[in-house]
Parts: sequence; structure tokens; C-alpha cells
Amino acid sequence: MREQTSAWAQSYDVIIVGAGSMGLAAAYFLTHRGQRVLLLDRHQPPHTWGSHHGETRQLRVAYGEGATYVPLALRARTMWQELEDSARQEGLLAPGEVLFHPAGVVGILGAGSAMRAELEAASMVHAIPAEWLSTAEAQRRWPGLCLRETDTIHFDPLGGVLFSERCLEVLRHASVRQGAATWFGGQLESLVVRPASVEVVWSGERFAADRLVLALGAGAGKVLHTWFPEWQLPLQPLRKTVAWFAADARYQAGNLPAFYADLPEGTYYGFPDYGGGVKAARHDGGQPCDPDAVNRDFHHDPADEADIRAFLRARLPGAAGPLRAGSVCLYTMTPDTHFIVDRHPEHPHVFVAAGFSGHGFKFAIAMGEALACLCLEESPPVDLTLFRADRFARPAGP
Repeated sequence: MREQTSAWAQSYDVIIVGAGSMGLAAAYFLTHRGQRVLLLDRHQPPHTWGSHHGETRQLRVAYGEGATYVPLALRARTMWQELEDSARQEGLLAPGEVLFHPAGVVGILGAGSAMRAELEAASMVHAIPAEWLSTAEAQRRWPGLCLRETDTIHFDPLGGVLFSERCLEVLRHASVRQGAATWFGGQLESLVVRPASVEVVWSGERFAADRLVLALGAGAGKVLHTWFPEWQLPLQPLRKTVAWFAADARYQAGNLPAFYADLPEGTYYGFPDYGGGVKAARHDGGQPCDPDAVNRDFHHDPADEADIRAFLRARLPGAAGPLRAGSVCLYTMTPDTHFIVDRHPEHPHVFVAAGFSGHGFKFAIAMGEALACLCLEESPPVDLTLFRADRFARPAGP
């Protein structure tokens, strides 16, 4: 399926292979800067084959995965709100629709959780607001939670919920309005990198560009192995599941914010009931998989529902009602769970965004801006040092 706002061309400034959250965000900023962009993907976004479906994603500013992410989260928060304002002005949102619901995020830190130190460091280093609550205070505020005396409760007032598929719809439509050409459907058949250009053959059509962005989600490892065998990055796709359950009124949006729990038995997260039930999932664990052959049947493994339900029964018991829906999605992990956003070491006009390890969506809009800056040979407004690919460089042989 092709979309366009101008005549089709065979040559572009930038070709982006992969039109998920990172690819669409990059296209949005590149077209805003007047770049001629071609977006290629096997599926029309939003879709259920990648890592962006499932209606909602959390945006946390007080970040337990490391204080380095806080400036990135703050920038992303502002940019999502700016995109929402722009989308509303351009008629891309229906009345009452939002991209970001800034209702905060509550965290349950069980005994031994390492996240407390990270959250305290994030708040101290970056002077962001945070609330530490006793279990009694938290249960008065959110009576649907079932807490232990050994729990520590953290509330991030700057956090909230992103409506992921709506975000992608807006980015796609806005990019096309700004001049992006897209081809959804088909497949990558050939990729040739020349000293100052690239050539891509997509379903029999040949296109050229000055620069190439690979934003392939769980498919990144296979594409890199095929077309850049000398640049092997440690990317492991995981099969993950998420489920929605019937819940009582204590768990409706407005009565409960988005939540997560870092517990001895696992790390979980979830969302209040926005109309389809309480959504919950396990963040750690997962089954290594081939993204092209993964079983997408939600009940393929008995643990698909059982693990999530056990968490809800223990910690949000009124949200463990009948199953409303279940879905399979994919994480693409790096060994250290940090992202890879970098240029090819031998081809400086080839860029990759991969390995977002189950916590990348909230940052997509800021990552898209950063990728656009890299393509334009500008310094990104956020520090990408943590995401350099050469941290995984293999030692030289004997």
C-alpha cells in the first residue's frame, strides 16, 4: 500500500526501512526539515506484528533503569504534548482524544528492589519531583492496591500514559502531509551501500538515497546479519504477552494511575481500565524467539495468562476478573537492556535504531528527533553516548 503527497521518485534524501515507532518519528522530523523521505515496511502501522500495539505505554520520568534516561524522558514528555497540540490543530485527533494522559505512575518496590536507589539518584541529580509514600498512605490513595509492610511506594507525578497506536497514526499522517512517501507491504530484496549513497530494492522497485535508517524492531538482527554481516549486534527478540481483565471501579482511569511492581517474584506493569479492562503484563522473562516464526496465539503457553493473573490476584485483587483479551508482542533485547542508536562504523550514512529492550516507546519521539539530527550531520539535543553500538565491539582475535 502506497501513500504519497507528491509524484513518486526513485531517489530520496533518506530511506527509512521500518515504520514502527522509531522509524515514523524519524520520518516526522526529517520531513519537517524538508527532507525527501521514503518509508518502507512490511505492514501498515499501527499493526500487531511489532512492539507498539496494545493501546497504551507508560511514560515515566523518574526512571528506575538509570538516571541517564531522565533528560531524555523529560524531552520526550514535552514533545509528545507538542505533537498532541499540533495534531489537534491539524484535525488529526477526534474531540476528546489525547496522545498523553498525565496522571502519574505509581511504583511498588518489593523487598530488595534495586530500583529505589536508581529512583532516588534520578530525583536528586535532575531535581525532578517524586513522592515516597508509606503503604498506609498509598492504600488510602489507591484502595485497589494490596501492599506488604516491606513494600516501598514511589509516585512519579510527571509520568502518565501514552496511547501508542494513536501516536503512530498521528506520526504517519503528519509525515505524509509533510511529503513522506510510504510503501507498506512487500519486502526488502536487496540493499547496496556505496561510498556516498545507498540502493534499496523493495518488492521489485529500485530506490536510491543519500542516507539509510534501519529501524526494524525485532527484525533488525536478521537484516543486519544478511546485509551487514561484518556488523553483528547482540539483539535477542523475546516473545511477550499482555492481557486485559475485568475489574471493579477502583481500577478505572481516574481512580488509579498506571502502575508497576518490582518484586522478588518478578517485574510487572499495568494500566487502569480505560474501557477495555485493566491491562497488565510481566516485564522480565520472556521466551527467545524468531520474530518471523513466533507463535502469536495468546494461550500457546499456559503461563501467557496465569503469570499475569497471579500477580493481579496478589497485588490488585479486584482487577483479576474474567479475561477480556490477550495479545502477544515482541521485545528486542540487548545484553545490558540499553538501546542502540548509532551510525555504521564503516558507512557513516547508514544509521540503526534497535534493541529497545521493552522500554523504548516512551522515548520514540525524542529518538526520532535524534536520528533526524544524525542524518543531517547535526548534534542531537540529547546525549546518545549510552546507546553507542561499539560498546558491544568484539575483541580482536589472537
